[in-house]
Amino acid sequence: MIQRIQSLFLLGTAIVTGLMFFTPVATIVVPNNFTYEFFTSKVVQISEPAEFIAWNWVSLILNTIVTLLAVVTIFVRQKKTKTVKPTLFLQLRLCIVNLVFQLGLFILMWLQVRQRSQELDAEWFPHISFIFPIVGIIFTWLAIRGIIKDIALLKSFDRIR
Repeated sequence: MIQRIQSLFLLGTAIVTGLMFFTPVATIVVPNNFTYEFFTSKVVQISEPAEFIAWNWVSLILNTIVTLLAVVTIFVRQKKTKTVKPTLFLQLRLCIVNLVFQLGLFILMWLQVRQRSQELDAEWFPHISFIFPIVGIIFTWLAIRGIIKDIALLKSFDRIR
């Protein structure tokens, strides 16, 4: 499974969404007050010692699921059968589920940052890591295309037999 191109795309998805644990998604700036960094896992107030404010449990869990699902999809294996491999169909379904979760993660992050900034009556500025779920969606879509090509190739081999 690792030698195929879709495995590299899924690995790219896992790396990009894994980076979201360590990089801030957005900065929330309260006028004449404090500045907050919004991560997918927590909110931190920027000061000399960084002060922890709150956990973002839903986005933390969803980001963990997206990252683990991308890694698991790479290593999914089943026994070979005489027809089209069920592994490819399972990979296809897992990629589609991961696609939906990544879209949900992007929307959830946007809603959480917007809600937090409205609570604080502040402005928010997205970082480059804010679009990482979109990059993950693109990588997952490319992996889906590769899986569909493999399914078509195996079906053509079955017709020859």
